[in-house]
Amino acid sequence: MTVLDIHVHVGRREHLTARFAKYFEELLGPGVLTMLDTITPHSFVQYLDREGIDYAVLLAEYSPKATGVVPNEFVAEFCSETERLIPFGSLNLDGSTDPAVQAETCVKDLGCKGLKLLPSYGHFSPDDARVLPAYEVARDLGIPILFHTGTSLFPGTRVRYAHPLLLDDIAEDFPELSIVMCHGGRPFWYKEAEWMLQRHPNVYVDVSGIPPKQIPHVMPKLEKFPDRFLFGSDWPNIASIGEQVSRIKNLPFSPATIQALLWENAARLLHL
Repeated sequence: MTVLDIHVHVGRREHLTARFAKYFEELLGPGVLTMLDTITPHSFVQYLDREGIDYAVLLAEYSPKATGVVPNEFVAEFCSETERLIPFGSLNLDGSTDPAVQAETCVKDLGCKGLKLLPSYGHFSPDDARVLPAYEVARDLGIPILFHTGTSLFPGTRVRYAHPLLLDDIAEDFPELSIVMCHGGRPFWYKEAEWMLQRHPNVYVDVSGIPPKQIPHVMPKLEKFPDRFLFGSDWPNIASIGEQVSRIKNLPFSPATIQALLWENAARLLHL
């Protein structure tokens, strides 16, 4: 079975804020920053091969108030050597360049296949007037936008901006824009995230950060919407992407649902 991981982070030590780097080392061990500094596109593809992963979406990030800045250019260059690594850009709402221009540059100049926004790390609401023109660009170019939803313990986070219902107006006003709720609103807002699926056919959930054994319980309507869930690992926050995939394959879902979750839904969004 082909597997696409739609939620992978890359970046160097220099891209992280000092307090997030300290938190990250305390969480994952002192070797994690050295690993990020030394990983290459070739070595990461070798890792994907060992884990049984065919494609991975790598995420840029503009969150200088919380985690740091992983530039669009860095992610695009990292992915440029192989079609198996798929770059997603991000937007800097505090910069001098209009977010709509940034979005267009990500796609047309850097080859990004989507955008990833982290409102709770960037301290903005998803319906901030500054970012709405970028949604128009994404809609017109046919690329999805991933939004971080749910809580986070990272220093500098403003959790109130990560509520799934803050995406309700956007989904209503941009019905042709594919909106992905990363983490499904974990752990406080799973029900709200599922409600969003019922209300908006253009809304999806990426299950990154949700322990696989919990998925049937926190997302009980998954098989009612089998075309609306995507696999994400949130690597390097987990040691083994392949182990996550194995656990998902053992969940009490139909083979068709598992295949849609691990490959078909994301492939459709990314036009693969």
